[in-house]
Amino acid sequence: MSGKKNKSTPKPQPVKKASVPETAQTTLLAGLENWCSEHQKVILPVVLLTSFLFSLLLFDVKISEANDDSLYIEGGYNFAQDIHHAFTANAPLYPLLLSIPIKLFGLHLVLLKSISVIFTLLHILFLYLAFRKRIPFVVLIPVMFIVATNSYFQYFASQTFTESLFMFLQALFVYYFFKAYDQVKEKTSIKESWKQWLLIGFFIFLLSFCKNIAVGAIGAIILFFLFEKKYLYAIYAVGGFIISRIPFEIIKKLLWGASQNQFGSQTSILLQKDPYDPSKGQDDISGFIQRFLDNFNLYISKRLFQILGFRSPDDITTKGGLVLIFFIFIIISAYWIIKNKQKVMGFVWIYFFIMMSLMFTVLQTRWDQPRMIMVYVPFMLLAIFYGMYAIVIRKSSFMQFLYLVFVAVIFFSGFFTTIAKSVKNYPVIKKNIAGDVYYGYTPDWINFLKLSKYCSDSLPPKSYVASRKAPMSFVYGNGKKFYPVYTVFSGNPDTVLNTFKRDSVTHIMVASLRRNPKKLDGYVINTIQRLLQPLAQKYPYKLTLVKQIGESEQAYLYKINY
Repeated sequence: MSGKKNKSTPKPQPVKKASVPETAQTTLLAGLENWCSEHQKVILPVVLLTSFLFSLLLFDVKISEANDDSLYIEGGYNFAQDIHHAFTANAPLYPLLLSIPIKLFGLHLVLLKSISVIFTLLHILFLYLAFRKRIPFVVLIPVMFIVATNSYFQYFASQTFTESLFMFLQALFVYYFFKAYDQVKEKTSIKESWKQWLLIGFFIFLLSFCKNIAVGAIGAIILFFLFEKKYLYAIYAVGGFIISRIPFEIIKKLLWGASQNQFGSQTSILLQKDPYDPSKGQDDISGFIQRFLDNFNLYISKRLFQILGFRSPDDITTKGGLVLIFFIFIIISAYWIIKNKQKVMGFVWIYFFIMMSLMFTVLQTRWDQPRMIMVYVPFMLLAIFYGMYAIVIRKSSFMQFLYLVFVAVIFFSGFFTTIAKSVKNYPVIKKNIAGDVYYGYTPDWINFLKLSKYCSDSLPPKSYVASRKAPMSFVYGNGKKFYPVYTVFSGNPDTVLNTFKRDSVTHIMVASLRRNPKKLDGYVINTIQRLLQPLAQKYPYKLTLVKQIGESEQAYLYKINY
């Protein structure tokens, strides 16, 4: 052996934990972060199980009065009957997906609604997969629990609206975008990463195939890479989207052809000052600016705070002070995202900012629904929680405790609302499952839906009945097609009669659907009544009463005698 001493092997250096700053390793949030990291494989199933439990407690077997959910079912049914059926311009992906179980099992409402439960669970799963190891668990996990226990998210988990599907696709898109961005940071060549960019383009295509407005995701990617000064990657993402979109446009043209005029019709409605009255003309630039401001006020001060549980669902007022509070939190989050160079949260912030801006500009203010903004709430909460976390992480344990209080207040505000709604929903779903499919509706809707079923069961197969809520009549009429009447298209009795005759309408339903569903005040949705009144006055013998259902808030069926 040589007398020389061997060089000592260097001792391995301890690995630093990326999720918590080194100076905060012994603080309250650091300890909680470490605990969440060690138990994440248990926490995720608990969150998913919690979401599933509340989706059952809030499960709604019935179709909503909003009409859109039944419209998607009707679209799916039509596709199941004939794939060449008219293309549904507002959300074609969802009816196409629904057409598969409808083709296999028919109009099975519980089954169709259960698909949304699955999408909601997948949304939470990919939210977790997208953000784990990228942001602190003490930011991510509270948002996951809020989604799992919030009554609005769980309500749409049992509805045939597009929201559950969209949130799943949105989380999937973000997950793959972050994977592609990892390759950007590693300076991977396009030869090695081209599949990632095709995937991103494909998921943006799916998002826009689900909701047209989601094409704004391309703008978010472009803006993000402009800030990063990585211009070539923006081109890759746009290219991936175009490559995915072109084959679809060709297939769409071949399958649905001339029916694409529906898209032009929808676009013209968005441009109108009044979506239900084309005679008022189209909005100009100042009109769209005002629409943006009005929608911002509506969806932030009313709908966002309703979703979070801080305002009653029945509140109809807007409050500027709540808009100011939102601004403060969003600006704080943006400041700390930029200061800490948190690229992941930077993209999230840009994404929901662009998507919400497009939504506020395009949507008619009369379409004021919480589901429009709900799909972006998880990303907003991630940004806000991260901003609060960044402020306190290097502060005292007391300040960090205040962060936990802040998160807990938001969680429990929505959670208590969910508990109250679950208790209220239990007897309704119990009756529905037992066979009373109308239980839970008000008398006006019960009479209307029962009359729709009567039309299916008792009228000749070739009868064509006009209905103010034709898709709902379709669902409760066991797949019978009804003629939709959404507007007073004429005040001239001859024009009304000739239009019905041209479209082969044989009967018409007249219902007493309340304008305010929660209040019997004598005001009803009187579209059909306003159409028929001049006709009945001039040609009373043209209408023959066939059926009346209900002792109050009645629904009537008339035969049209041409």
